[in-house]
Amino acid sequence: MPPNPSKIPPPEILSLCKKFFYIGLLFLPWLWVVNVIYMWPLTKHIDIGKDIKKYLYLSMAGALFWFIALSAWYGIFVNQRITWGESADKIIVLPIRGT
Repeated sequence: MPPNPSKIPPPEILSLCKKFFYIGLLFLPWLWVVNVIYMWPLTKHIDIGKDIKKYLYLSMAGALFWFIALSAWYGIFVNQRITWGESADKIIVLPIRGT
């Protein structure tokens, strides 16, 4: 079990938030979600600092953007795959058999 974030000193919390955010920029949006879930209870403290909140809000915005983008891609791909023909079949990981 990870330590309770409220027991970690603020400079170390800021360092963790920065690390999660910048590593999340490497196309790992799940790290942004972890950052928000793990550090969100700290936003209720008044003395937490604006920098920590900034990285949490940026992580939340990035994760939301990726969720919307991937959901849109999935919706478009599932509904339009047949009309795309052979080019859609080339990007499918598991080939679809049948008609």
